[in-house]
Amino acid sequence: MSEKQGWGNICERVDTCALTGAGAFFAAIDKSEVLINGPLWCYFYALRHLEKARPDMYTRFYGSQPDNNAVIYGSEEYVTQELQRMLENGHKPSILLLESSCSLSLIGDDLAGMARKLQLPFPVVTLDSGGMAGGFAEGYAKAAKKLFAQLLPQTATAKSLAVNILGQSEFYLQGAADTRELKRLLQLAGYEVLCTPGCECTLEELQRLPEAALNIVTNAELGLPLAEYLQKQYGTPYIFAGLPYGVQGTLRWLQQINAQLPAPAMDKVTAEAQAQDNYLLSRNNEAIALWGSMWFDNVLVSAPATQALCLAQTLRTEWTDIGSLTVICQQPLKDAPACDTAEAIYTVGVDDAAISEYFKTCENVLLLASSSESSVLYRRKQCSFEACNICYPTNDEVFITKQPMVGLQGSAYMLERLWNCFIRRKKNKVE
Repeated sequence: MSEKQGWGNICERVDTCALTGAGAFFAAIDKSEVLINGPLWCYFYALRHLEKARPDMYTRFYGSQPDNNAVIYGSEEYVTQELQRMLENGHKPSILLLESSCSLSLIGDDLAGMARKLQLPFPVVTLDSGGMAGGFAEGYAKAAKKLFAQLLPQTATAKSLAVNILGQSEFYLQGAADTRELKRLLQLAGYEVLCTPGCECTLEELQRLPEAALNIVTNAELGLPLAEYLQKQYGTPYIFAGLPYGVQGTLRWLQQINAQLPAPAMDKVTAEAQAQDNYLLSRNNEAIALWGSMWFDNVLVSAPATQALCLAQTLRTEWTDIGSLTVICQQPLKDAPACDTAEAIYTVGVDDAAISEYFKTCENVLLLASSSESSVLYRRKQCSFEACNICYPTNDEVFITKQPMVGLQGSAYMLERLWNCFIRRKKNKVE
């Protein structure tokens, strides 16, 4: 890393903007559409990220493409033109997000008023990116709360075993597969999962959010603001359970939830966990016989904060032996999950000097991170490392299949990836 290049410049390539986060929340709603009121650069920047999870996103993601004069004279002409085009082409989204970019937000255009003039035959939620500080998580949370305030019923009756999963996004790496595994585990335990906002949900499911007896927060940076809103509006209690990695980590995750809202079929999950544990023990022993015990001198986990801390906690307690474990959280958390297995925990924007020093001096390291971290070490040329991507961007690996990293199914997938990193490491040393 050059002296002129601070860690802040690198971390900006890991996170995405608030406009993208807001678009991602709405893009996960079935039959929704998004209209970005802003320059093509903002449109394509957001679209490129959303296409990682939904390659067909371009079919319901549009831009108004205002010219430079719009910053002075307003963008109503361009927004109206695009909305009229949608009507003429027969578009009937379940809901439309109309969102101004940072530069267009400076004008103060009345987006809601523009939509009302056309008497659109579908609900519209409007947002100004100029009012959103921060990155993906801040935009996601603001968009969610704006939709909740506009479309959720004023009152609801809670159902005894109904829960929501708050804090998931299919635009996190393997986010959709993770969410399906979390839903599967909760349903196996006997809960009714009403909605997973931010990941493969319908508008009808979103409107049932207030019927939950308990909200389960996974990624705190995404889900806590939603849980706090729903508690304030409807009195719904919530638990910050974090993300369940590994077999024992999954059981602990469910036990936390069970303590708040007893499940009628925890024994089914326990039985599956025992079977998975036995299977993984057998495969582990086979790999150890061929390659020796899995060991990494140094491991760096760098990811969105909840994911980084929860995954690091499982690394040493279940999956592998490590000489030194370092964690980098991509944003501060006011309620961070416990992680007592790491030698050092850093936060981007708080510990930038320490993070920069780590990348200058680390050696022989396994990166459980994104390609932004590996790009720093590639520039060092002589640094020895192995990359195992757990968040975007993912230029070090190709991801085609959808496999969960969390839960009982995810425990096998992540252990497999760790073993393959270890085997590559040993083979490279021999060569």
